[in-house]
Amino acid sequence: MIALKFGVADLARTRFVISPLDHLLAGSARLGVHQGNGSRSERWWRDVRRHVPQRAVRFLEVVNATPIGVPDFMVADLDAVRRQLTDELDALLSVPQQAVEEGVAVFGSGPELPAALARLREDGSRGLREVSDGAWALFRSCLAPDWPDIRRALEADIAVRARTAARSGIGDMLDSLHPNAVWRDEGVLECTLGDLEGSFELGGRGLELRPNYFVQRSISLLAEPGRQSLLLHPIAAPTADPAARTPAADGLAAVLGPARARVLRAVADGACSTTELAQRLGVTPPSASAHAGALRTAGLIATRREGKQVRHSLTDVGHDLLLDNPAPLPPA
Repeated sequence: MIALKFGVADLARTRFVISPLDHLLAGSARLGVHQGNGSRSERWWRDVRRHVPQRAVRFLEVVNATPIGVPDFMVADLDAVRRQLTDELDALLSVPQQAVEEGVAVFGSGPELPAALARLREDGSRGLREVSDGAWALFRSCLAPDWPDIRRALEADIAVRARTAARSGIGDMLDSLHPNAVWRDEGVLECTLGDLEGSFELGGRGLELRPNYFVQRSISLLAEPGRQSLLLHPIAAPTADPAARTPAADGLAAVLGPARARVLRAVADGACSTTELAQRLGVTPPSASAHAGALRTAGLIATRREGKQVRHSLTDVGHDLLLDNPAPLPPA
């Protein structure tokens, strides 16, 4: 059991944070394999794995290098409560080499250190850049379509817990997070985390509470001197499951086919070259070009040449078609 000791300042500075990077880590850990338990992360991974871009490989190798988690520097340490993935990846890119080496050393040294972590230690800033680029590519191709609905589920959960804190006190709210987190009247949150033992003074920094849609049965704690302590916890069961989309309800896919519907929506995110379109979709440039050509013939996108590149954008007809056929919401 780990005992987190709260002072008055810690209670005042305890806050909820929504982290896109946390969800990428939790959703792709162990490559979405969860012994067929039907978890949200398993269902999400089964739906998106065919869209995983090649650029994401290095990120996935680091995330899955060991079954006991990722180095602490992979978890963003920021002041902002409302975070964009770009903020978190900028924080990752700023991690100094010494912190990388210390974080990796926790997982072993010499031959017993997983190859992906040894390579990250040796590559320095270039390795962090490749991992960061991979995380962005994975988010853009796989998590972004579900993220607005997942964020709404997280915000709804936070609102319920905030009402508990306002009505009954922050202690009762902390006590309700998970059966393995128990609040004691003396200002201590006892967290049962396997065989781990010890106590930790929060030191006036408070505690970041990070609800996670993909984490359903456990809590995770990061508490160490010099950085913000955080507790990753599940949300209560939402009324809708963003990871369980129903393609048959997609009117645009029924008209164009699911692949070209994805292409049209990807172009709607902003004018792009064929290469950029392929990266958004996680497909090869020839495949992206073929789909773009079909949509151009149908009058849904326009293509113009800029130097050595061609750039695709929506036509008015394509824009109107998307307005009439928005991406389907998850079933209630």
